[in-house]
Amino acid sequence: MTSGYCVRLLHMDDALHAYSLIQVAAPCFSADDWAQVVASADQWTLVSLKDPAGYLRGLAVYRIGTHPIAGRLMDVPIFVAASVIDDVTIADVLFTSLRKRSAGCNFMRFWARCPSDLTEMESKGRFRRWDHGLMVRVDQKPSPALL
Repeated sequence: MTSGYCVRLLHMDDALHAYSLIQVAAPCFSADDWAQVVASADQWTLVSLKDPAGYLRGLAVYRIGTHPIAGRLMDVPIFVAASVIDDVTIADVLFTSLRKRSAGCNFMRFWARCPSDLTEMESKGRFRRWDHGLMVRVDQKPSPALL
């Protein structure tokens, strides 16, 4: 079932459906916090994945910033793949899309658990920490001058 999935920036008409996915992964994340995330598109990038029938099956929220240890970091506090029959493929397609979007980054960090609220998600102290989540090195292509 790899064909037919569409990954794109979250359309605002799908924001409520996206919140229902977040509720599965982080039931304490409030609707008000989600509304603030959606409204702050200048700070967070929201990416959705739809199946061939048009149903929202995946969601990722990320920002890119400079981390004191990792350097340029794509920080992904919310990553949700929701399907009873194809969750692995959905996660893979969404992850691959994020990897493409991480050009210029040294690492991608996927939080070990979804944030409980917007304050935790936007915490500068939490962003600077190295000890939470999965750090994935982004493959850097060697400079043609070095080949």
